[in-house]
Amino acid sequence: MINALFIVMLLELFIGGGGRLIAFGPLTLRMVLFGTCLIVFGFSVYLRLRRLDGQRLAFGLVLFYLIVHIFGLIIGAMNGADPADMFPEFQHSLYWLTAPFFAMVLQSPVMVQRASIVVRVAGVILAIAYFMVLALLAVGKISILEILPLLHESGEVIVRGDNFLFYKGFLYLGISIVFFIGIRGRFSTFLAGIVWVALVLTLTRGFLLSTSIAVLMMLVAQGRRVATTFALIMIMVAAFVILVYVPSQKDAAYSEQRSESTDQRARDFFAIVDNMTPTTFLIGEGYGAEENDRQEIENSFLWAQWKLGVMGPVFWLTPLFLCAYFYVKIPNRRHHRTATALFFGTVLVYVETLTNPFLNNPIGLSFVLVAIFSLRTLSKQVRLGGPINARLQGAPY
Repeated sequence: MINALFIVMLLELFIGGGGRLIAFGPLTLRMVLFGTCLIVFGFSVYLRLRRLDGQRLAFGLVLFYLIVHIFGLIIGAMNGADPADMFPEFQHSLYWLTAPFFAMVLQSPVMVQRASIVVRVAGVILAIAYFMVLALLAVGKISILEILPLLHESGEVIVRGDNFLFYKGFLYLGISIVFFIGIRGRFSTFLAGIVWVALVLTLTRGFLLSTSIAVLMMLVAQGRRVATTFALIMIMVAAFVILVYVPSQKDAAYSEQRSESTDQRARDFFAIVDNMTPTTFLIGEGYGAEENDRQEIENSFLWAQWKLGVMGPVFWLTPLFLCAYFYVKIPNRRHHRTATALFFGTVLVYVETLTNPFLNNPIGLSFVLVAIFSLRTLSKQVRLGGPINARLQGAPY
């Protein structure tokens, strides 16, 4: 039951975008699953249903999270921020509270393997769903004008140009590509190609950049020279489509969106640099603080520095360092395909969060939690000579 709950939760996280697509009045499915996971974990501890390996790390991360972010609430309140602005912003990162549940479930290499399958399945589902929407738009069965009210109400989808869409859950198109290419196996190349086309058709430069960096770094780490060359060609073609071809088609809406997006990120950076004081650097401006007349900051690390002070970036970089630590502890890691995909999938999230805030909300944070405790399990199993050890050489584990 616990494992099934975990798989359902992952599917909702990996496919459900910001979590507002399925709602029951004021509650969303994501909220229900979040609460259920906390309750189930509590009962599991009380009834001793599971071995609690990894809980010291999980509770340490939760405690670190609470200290840094509750301090941000205190600073925001001291600076006169409106609680109606502070608490919704704080709520975005509360998925850290599920870290003990993730640690409990991902003690088993079998569950790590199942989580990696969910990542790939989610990418294919998202790609197929996007192709279906694009096909319906192309044949005139639906129109952007008809679905605009729904898109605006959910806040999950943004229209790209005249006929393309950006969906928050599309982050997992890129992550699934990393898994297909890194783990390999039957039909992996074909499925990676399908998902890659869908990712390119989102016309999102951040997705292209983060996926390209993660894939190229992974292929180099695995020593796959031919695949690296082929990936470079595909990336150059995709870059031509997104950066040159589409803008050349006189799509005024897309060109305007791209220009505004670039300008906004530049304004965020220079506004923070210009207004940074020693006090702000050390303790931040707190939750609810505005920057450049807005609360949202696209770069998650700039957001963390501005709102939380120096401990903000330190905290949010900690998961990346933990993943690197566990990954490096795996002997002959370049041949351990699942571990490699998990680590470079995390790299993708961190690169992407430089341009779009995915790390500090459940969309990207959920994968990072999976990566931390999966890599911990895999590194421990290999060091102990566990059952996973025999599968290191080439098996798509």
